Amino acid sequence: MRRDLITRLNFLRNDRSSSALILLLVVLLTSYSGVLNRVDNLLYDLGQRLHSRPPPPDLVIVGIDENSLSKLGRWPWSRRLHATLIDRLKADGARVIGLDLIIAEPDTADQPADAELAESIRRAGNVVLPVLLESSRVNGQLLETLPLPQLLEQAAALGRVHVELDEDGIARSIFLWEGVGTPAWPHFAQAVLVAAGQFPSRYRRTPPAISDAMPFALVRQDPRRISYLGPPGHVQTLSYVQVLTGQFTPNTFRDKIVLVGATAAGMGDLLPTPVSGLRQPMSGVEVHANALESMRSNTLIGNVSLMVALAVATLLALMPLLWLPRLNPLGGLIASMLWFVCVAAAAITLPVVFNVWVPVSGALLAILLAYPVWSWRRLESAGRFLDHELKRLRQELGPAAGGQPKPRSNDPFETRIQQIQAAAQRLRHLQDEQRETLAFISHDIRAPLASAMMQLDSLPAPVQARLSGPLSRGLTLAEEFLRTARAEMLDATRFAELDFAALVHQAIDDAYESARTKSVKLVRDLPDDPVWVQGEFGLLHRAVLNLVLNAVHYAPAQSSVEIRLAMQAGFAEASVIDHGPGIAAQALPRLFQRFSRGAAGQTTGTGLGLYFVRTVAEKHGGTVAVKSEPKVMTRFTLRLPMASVASR
Repeated sequence: MRRDLITRLNFLRNDRSSSALILLLVVLLTSYSGVLNRVDNLLYDLGQRLHSRPPPPDLVIVGIDENSLSKLGRWPWSRRLHATLIDRLKADGARVIGLDLIIAEPDTADQPADAELAESIRRAGNVVLPVLLESSRVNGQLLETLPLPQLLEQAAALGRVHVELDEDGIARSIFLWEGVGTPAWPHFAQAVLVAAGQFPSRYRRTPPAISDAMPFALVRQDPRRISYLGPPGHVQTLSYVQVLTGQFTPNTFRDKIVLVGATAAGMGDLLPTPVSGLRQPMSGVEVHANALESMRSNTLIGNVSLMVALAVATLLALMPLLWLPRLNPLGGLIASMLWFVCVAAAAITLPVVFNVWVPVSGALLAILLAYPVWSWRRLESAGRFLDHELKRLRQELGPAAGGQPKPRSNDPFETRIQQIQAAAQRLRHLQDEQRETLAFISHDIRAPLASAMMQLDSLPAPVQARLSGPLSRGLTLAEEFLRTARAEMLDATRFAELDFAALVHQAIDDAYESARTKSVKLVRDLPDDPVWVQGEFGLLHRAVLNLVLNAVHYAPAQSSVEIRLAMQAGFAEASVIDHGPGIAAQALPRLFQRFSRGAAGQTTGTGLGLYFVRTVAEKHGGTVAVKSEPKVMTRFTLRLPMASVASR
């Protein structure tokens, strides 16, 4: 029995280990390969779309829209218009002006216009100009395109206008520092916040130092994801021509951050974002506005390191192995699906609530595979266990158990089941034969023993003294064997409805003579009303009588034995309590086994009485339990389902 238990535990341990290894490999392969990055991006985008925040009142976009192009003509416009716009914004009290326009070449048609724009920037004193990182040709050398020198001298700050596109072409991320050779340039939104005096202290103000300079390579530091405020057009926007002509309420720009940039579709400065997608892209200047507000409100989303992401994904993926071994197949499937939904919901919510992004696509795939992988491993284990049990049954039951039934299916697993069924049927047949043989032997032994007991009176007294004890014990043992065999072969279809309270009364009456001989008082606490149960009267009566006689046997002289009957949650509970020496704790687990005796050193009794009680209780759908405190109290409780419950 112990070897079988160890075998089962080894099978279970191997199932968990192999399943965990498979799920771990799934997590590692998907995380390192990035094959499911689009799933991670989809979860991130869903969270961004579900979480919308009101736009800040002190952030305004002046957009070069279709209306401005139709009224002011084709792009590029005269730089005198930009100078006039800056003057109007400064006059209305703009806190800082972010001019998201690339002005890197002089205006050959109107050279004084460049000087006029530079003078307007100087007068304003709060204009931030962009730096563009571009390539002169496809796969060519990267260049840093700066504003005209005369504009550069008057700018309050410079910032890089670049948004990173992910592999699916969606703008989710920015780098706080970037440059050719060294990460010298802050992001445009960062430069605007510094000029406005609103740059958070948690971000660095100076370029990060790098150990190895790469003169012609793009160097990036501190990647972050943008926490978008809402869909395109969510940030307050005014038309360029409207502001240029003064068609706005005074103080509209008072103490506000103003970003000037292209919003018209024909300008080519449109980007697909998580909140807009490919069908309705967002203008680059509004992406900068979202990055600016994310930076200012400390809601830029950081990415965890690869090692942390792997650790989290591994933990999430292996969680189903905690409940799959403990739940039934349907329960395990439902629990795994709920866990999948919880992990996906957490991935969607985490960037919004805690401003951190953890990719979980590998964990989600492993969670989806956990149930089929575990089921496969359990089927493999069950197949091995069935083969092991078949081999053992063939060894124990002989050739008849090893006979191969003709398979009714090509499924090897079902074939094993058929073989187990055949072996089990053979085992039941042998058990029935064994019980019948035991009952026959017990009956045949009982008859001559009883006859010998009757003839003892005719023998001399010394002979009677020598034979009486052994014959009595043999007769008692034969009767116990016979009763036990009857209990084991009990057929529940022959049960009848009977009054359990009356049955307990009769058992107490039958034990009265034994109790009186030992000067033990039997105390009854039984209900007056009938307590109906389904069962076989003779066996139940004998089971209760065994408990009462045991209590009388161990109860001290001049003490009492209490017999109680109560109804509890649809069950009838008969309790027998004595105040004898009690039962040692180490003897309790084997108390209801065959040939087991409760008291250490006990030599009287057959060791079948409590086994008989347990067998009768189980055949009636009930239980028997014991609670003992040495030298204080011992309580045996026989619990049977009441007829109203058992018949449902």
